[in-house]
Formats: sequence, C-alpha cells, structure tokens
Amino acid sequence: MTEVVEMGGAERSCLALAQWLYDQGIESHFVTYQDKVGLEKFAAHPLKVVQLRPQMNPVKKVRALGSYFASRRTGTKPLMSGYQPALHAALAGIDGFHCLMHDTPSLFSGAPDRSLKARANRWISDTVTSRGLKRGGKTIVTSQYLKSETTRVFGVEPTIARMGGLKHEVGFRLRPVGKTLAMLSVSRVEGNKRIDWMIRALAALEHGGVPLSSKVDWRLNVAGKGSALEAMRALAAEHGVADRIRFHGFVSDEELKRLYDDAYLFLMPAVQGYGIPAIESLSRGIPVLLHRESGVSDILLDTPWATVMEGGEESMVPALNHAIEQLIQGGHLPVPLPGLPTEESWAEAVAQICRWI
Repeated sequence: MTEVVEMGGAERSCLALAQWLYDQGIESHFVTYQDKVGLEKFAAHPLKVVQLRPQMNPVKKVRALGSYFASRRTGTKPLMSGYQPALHAALAGIDGFHCLMHDTPSLFSGAPDRSLKARANRWISDTVTSRGLKRGGKTIVTSQYLKSETTRVFGVEPTIARMGGLKHEVGFRLRPVGKTLAMLSVSRVEGNKRIDWMIRALAALEHGGVPLSSKVDWRLNVAGKGSALEAMRALAAEHGVADRIRFHGFVSDEELKRLYDDAYLFLMPAVQGYGIPAIESLSRGIPVLLHRESGVSDILLDTPWATVMEGGEESMVPALNHAIEQLIQGGHLPVPLPGLPTEESWAEAVAQICRWI
C-alpha cells in the first residue's frame, strides 16, 4: 500500500488475505510509506508492517519503494493494493508485480478532471501504470464492471475474484417487516455514494399521494463520515425528512452491529468497483437495493433479495418503492439466498492467481 490513512474496504480485504495466508502457513507482510491507523491492531494474527517512511514527495517515495524491493529478491512477486501503488511500482521499475485493482480512475470520488493539464496528467499516469501491469504480473478485480473498465483504461485482461463479506458474529435470520421499517446505509458520505438520491427518493415517497409513513413507520440510518455529511443533513431538512433520517457519522463496531441488527433494507445506489456491504447485509438476512454500476450486482441480478436499479436518479423512486413493497409483502422470505462469496474463497482465488500456492 502507499499510505494507510483509514480502515476502508481495501485495507480490510488485504488483512483478510494476510489472515488466509497465515492460516495456510505462508508468511506475508505489508509494505507502506506510512501506517497511520496501526494495521496490526486490526489483524487477528501476528502481522508485520514495514513502514518505509521516506520524505513525503513522489520522487522520494518511488525511490524508497524501488530500493526496498531491489534489496528483497525472493522470487515471489509482490501484490500492489490499488491504482496508486501500481503506479508507484511501475515508476520504480518493479517487474512482474501483481495488482488488486479496487477501482479505476473513473470510479474515484470527487469532481472529474476538467482542465487540459489535469487530463494530460491522468493520461500519463494511466500509461505508466499500464506498462507496469503488462510486465508479467496478474491484475485482479472483483467484478465484470471493473474488468471492463480495467481493460479499457490499461489494456490488460484482468482476472475476476469475487470478494466476500467480513466475518461477523451475527448469523443469517429472516426479518419479516412489521409496523416499522429501518433502512441502513454504510459508507463514506461522498458524492459518488448517492446518498442525496436516497434522501430525495424517500422525500418523494413520503410527500406523495399516499405517504410512505401511512404504510409503515420508516426511518433511515446513515453510518459513515465524509466531506458531504453536513450537506446531506441540510438536504434532509430541506426536503422535510430530517426527523426520519439520522446521520450517525463514524460509528464503533458495536454500534454498527446494532444498526445492522435493526435493519430490514440496505440502500447502496453508489457507483463503485464492488460493494462488500451488500454481501455482508445479505449474509445477515437484510435485502439490498443497489445500482447496476456497483460491481457486486453481477451476482445479484436474479434474486428477490436484491433490487438492482439502472439509469440515473429518476430510477431511484420506482426502485425504492418496489424494494419497500416487496419487503412489506415478504416475497423474498421463502426464497434461498443466492450463493455468496466469502473472504476465504476470495483469498484462496487471489493466492492461486498470484501462484503463491
């Protein structure tokens, strides 16, 4: 990894891979410029983290990375976690590295590059990364959507290994809807997560001809922090649903468990490379609403446990209404869950692709 600044999906997936390797008796360790969160305390096994600690400018970073791997000629090719590590490895001249491509540039949060200089810089970075990915290593993605994007951007043919949800103590249970309907969103509160779509859609259903609250006492819990948090609070107030939508910000593991325990529907209309929270929700017995632009939708297209929407925001109201009506009717309850990948199956697939086993 480059810098570890928060425990996100990429960090947790790499910890899951390290745990699986440890269970197989295979030594592994993490290399990073800086670890600001203390990865060791999140691992369930003894974890070695090498912090290179270069001067924090791109040239010094790349030199430190190149020097480290030049001193370790073990014959085992390293695995880069994401776009920036792959770019830096390519600049450092590391041959044959593997890469977990969690997201391509088109999926990064924030405004698109608009200036000519910004577009030129992106093209240069993509070209350098592409050359690195073509030096003999394997590129691994989690979905068909990411595979298509990776091929388009970098000109490589990646292999799909579908990620499973994180382990949790709460098992699967059916959740028939009674008088209340708690919905849940777990993500960073950023523009690409489309939380504004959720707010406006719920407001439309509440203020329509037949208010949603006349059918069921509903609420939405939003867990996560981010740059759009205050804007989303203001939007909920503007649309008259602030009393039914609660923004929790950062939550502890215990609080997150409680929110999952209370939930009947998980909302995830984001555009993203995969979407592990959908897997985690389903494994608990919580149906999901998600967008086709979320990579995990590949395996959820033909099940009443998932409402997969397409198109723009105009599709959110009918999709959400359908998901809620299906929940109230309980049409998903007698249907078995679709086959879901696990952390272990994903980690084993990655290890096989990298030829570590």
